[in-house]
Order: sequence, then structure tokens, then C-alpha cells
Amino acid sequence: MSRHTRPQLAIIYDFDGTLAPGNMQEHDFIPQLGLKPGQFWEKAKAVAKEQRADEILAYMRVMLQEAEIRKVSVTRAAFADFGRKVALFQGVEEWFTRTAAFGRDNGLTIRHYIVSSGLREMIEGTAIASQFERIYASSFMYDHMGQRG
Repeated sequence: MSRHTRPQLAIIYDFDGTLAPGNMQEHDFIPQLGLKPGQFWEKAKAVAKEQRADEILAYMRVMLQEAEIRKVSVTRAAFADFGRKVALFQGVEEWFTRTAAFGRDNGLTIRHYIVSSGLREMIEGTAIASQFERIYASSFMYDHMGQRG
């Protein structure tokens, strides 16, 4: 390490229940479907059990199925809009400024990452998305127009 390079510290976060209360889909997406969160998650668990599938893949499938039935947009831009409505825990937005100051005061470069089974596109729509070096999360595939592929 050269003498001009500061040590780096990575902080890795989950999203749901860590930075924001509940599951991100419950803030705006599930209400747009006209469902209560419990109803949605029951459907997802039932699909997972019936198909002997991973619960993450099952909830993503249910998202698409329910959105199609109820004509709710599932484009990359629509998911980012849903993300803008995700309420964060009190103090989360200020946390990044505080940790950056701590790092500077202690000769560290602090980098933030997300590892989540939630949707990357929704996280990218939140007020704190720019604070992360990288967001590792579930995602749908899209075409060049941002439509689900």
C-alpha cells in the first residue's frame, strides 16, 4: 500500500428491516395491487411451496402476475418510482454523512454496499441509493426500453 492510499472500510447492509421498516414492496407496490401485505406474502409462500421453488423467485413471480392482473406497471422506471416512496428509518439519511466524517477523522475511506433479496430497482429509487458503491439485490431483466424482458 502506498503512503498516499488510505485504508478502506466496507460496510455491508441488508435493506428491508435494516435501513427501512418492513419489506420495500409493502410501502407502495403492494398497495398499488390493492392487496394487504399479508395477502401478498401468503400468495408468494403458496407459490414457493406448490412449485418447490425459492421464496425470492416466487415473490418476484407473484409481483409480475398480480401486476399484470391489476395493470400495474413493472418497468425499470416504475420500480424506481416505487422505491422513491420507501420510508427509511429515522437517521438513515444522515448516517452516511456521519460515517464519512468519522472515516476522514480516522484516516479511513468508508464504502457502503447493499446485499438484499429485495429489488435492486426499488433500492436504486430511494433517497440513499447514491451512497452505495454497489447494490447487490434481486432484479428483473429489461430490454433497451426499460421494459421487462
